[in-house]
Amino acid sequence: KKEAKRVEKKPESVARTQEKPVAVIKETESQPEHDPILDRTEAVVSKLLHLLNLEAQVSAHYGAPGRDERRNINVDIRGNDLSVLIGRRSETLSAFQYVASLIIGKETGQFVQLTVDVEGYRDRREKQLVQMAKRMAEQVAKSGRRQTLEPMPSDERRIIHIALRDNPAATTESTGDDPYRKVTIVPK
Repeated sequence: KKEAKRVEKKPESVARTQEKPVAVIKETESQPEHDPILDRTEAVVSKLLHLLNLEAQVSAHYGAPGRDERRNINVDIRGNDLSVLIGRRSETLSAFQYVASLIIGKETGQFVQLTVDVEGYRDRREKQLVQMAKRMAEQVAKSGRRQTLEPMPSDERRIIHIALRDNPAATTESTGDDPYRKVTIVPK
């Protein structure tokens, strides 16, 4: 019940202005202080967490526009023992993000591109993947033999492809079928 009160009071809007002051300055010129889509996003994610019996703080903010000029909404979830929300290979987090996106899209009447992050997990995972990709590319360059990584979701495969696209010694390709699709690092 504390979470419901928190959503009604909207203390996260204060956190929103403190987290990314540069982006907020740009947004306040064209956006009202209480954006209804961000407020609705925070409310929906908080309600889903409450239904899962998880206590956490939720804050939403706009990210950089995507390829089609739509604004991505980033949702940060902070709390204790939220590893259950991430799940194995972040499958639970991806499913949670998908469901939240559908609900918000239905309630607002427009497509909402949502990215949900728990305690900075996505940033940490991206750094791990980039380090692993570079290390494997070095091994491929030394040995001259291709290396195949473990199966991973499309967003993680994309990180590896981007990390190695300018590598002079190796290139990448995806092989296999979902959910067992893998990245193979091939020498040039």
